[in-house]
Amino acid sequence: MNARLRLMGWGVLALASAMVQAQESPDAAALVVHEAWIRTAPPTAPVRAGYGVIENSGRREVVIDAVRSDAFGAIEIHEMREVDGVMRMRRLPSLTLEPGRSVSLEPGGMHLMLFRAMGPLEAGARVSIGFFAREVEVARAEFVVREAP
Repeated sequence: MNARLRLMGWGVLALASAMVQAQESPDAAALVVHEAWIRTAPPTAPVRAGYGVIENSGRREVVIDAVRSDAFGAIEIHEMREVDGVMRMRRLPSLTLEPGRSVSLEPGGMHLMLFRAMGPLEAGARVSIGFFAREVEVARAEFVVREAP
């Protein structure tokens, strides 16, 4: 019985070690978000916009399929595009980042739409936003609320 328990214990340790190694792989922290900001808006505005740069310094493609924050009821990735001379906005179901590439979230282009703020967001406030790929958080950044440049 003791030998069996010892063997099970070693098995659990080996499994835990493999899980830690997988989490510490070079690709685990491959995404970095910088220059992150949220445009100021009137306190009653139901929607805000978020911008920044997302870099994939890893060796694998990363597909962001969800963006979340406790500060908002919902967050979506959107894109502005000219169609027949008219600017149109559409929701993107995901954002693919190739290895060694970056994507700019900027006014008039791709950006985050931040719905239903959970509280007031005055200039200077900081909001933590997470980026997810298949329910796994692949990046987190602090977005600063500020005026557009």
